[in-house]
Amino acid sequence: MVPALVTLGVLGVLFGIGLYLASRVFHVEVDPRVEKIEEVLPGANCGACGFPGCAALAEAIAEGRAPINACPVGAMAVALRVGEIMGVKVEAAEKKVAVVKCQGREVGDRYRYSGPGSCRAAHLLLGGPKECPYGCLGLGDCVRACPFGAITLKDGLPVVDEEKCTGCGLCAKACPRGIIEILPVSKYVHVLCSSTDSGALVRKYCQVGCIGCKRCEKTCPHGAIKVENFLARIDYEKCVSCGECVKVCPVKCIVDFHEKRQAKEVAEAASHG
Repeated sequence: MVPALVTLGVLGVLFGIGLYLASRVFHVEVDPRVEKIEEVLPGANCGACGFPGCAALAEAIAEGRAPINACPVGAMAVALRVGEIMGVKVEAAEKKVAVVKCQGREVGDRYRYSGPGSCRAAHLLLGGPKECPYGCLGLGDCVRACPFGAITLKDGLPVVDEEKCTGCGLCAKACPRGIIEILPVSKYVHVLCSSTDSGALVRKYCQVGCIGCKRCEKTCPHGAIKVENFLARIDYEKCVSCGECVKVCPVKCIVDFHEKRQAKEVAEAASHG
C-alpha cells in the first residue's frame, strides 16, 4: 500500500514539473493592449466587424489587421477610446443606418406558401410566393438577424429604428433579396424599390414600384440619379438630398427620409405633450 502511494506521489511531482516546463516553453506573450481594447468594445460579439467576436477583433486591431473604427456597434465613441489605447488619432466617421428598399405592402401572392417562416427558405421555393420577384418577403430574417432590436415588421415590411440601428449590416446579409442597404444617415433621399422589371410589368403587381420613366433622371440638377434596367439608382457621392426627384416621381417610390424623420419627431413630441 505504502509503495503504491509513494509511486503516485512521485508521478504527481513529475507531472507537475512537466506541466510547468511546458508552460514555460510554449508561453506566448500577450499584447497588453488586446485586453484593454476588448474591455472598451461593446461585447455584442455580433460578428458585424468581420471577426468571430470582440476578443478576435481586439487582437486584430492590436496587430494592425483591423482599423481602429472596425466596430460598427460602438461607433465613434468606442473608436476614440480604442484610438487612445493604440496611441493614434481617429478620424470622425458618419453614422450609417439600414435602408429597406421596398414599399410593396400591397403586393399579392402567386401561391400560398406554407413552408418554414424564413425569407431565405421561401426565396428558394420558386423565387418566393410574392408577385414581385424582387421585393420583401416579409418573413423576418432581417428582424432575427439584428442583435439590437432595431428592426420590426409592420404590415409585412421591415421598419428600421434609426436610433437603435448601428449600421452593422447583419440585416443586409440576412436578406436573400438584397433589398437592405447600409447608408450614411445624412443621405435623406432614397429609391425604395429594387425591381428591374419593365414599368408595364411593375404596375401589374405594385403601385409604388419604379417604372423607369426617367423623370427623376431628367430633373436632378446634379446628375446624381440614373435609370438603369428600368430602376432609378442614386449616386450618393453626387446626391445632395435636394429632393427634386422626389417631387416628380409619379409612383412615389423615391422618398425623402428627412421629412419622415421630422414627422416622427413631431409625432413623438405630441405623444409626450
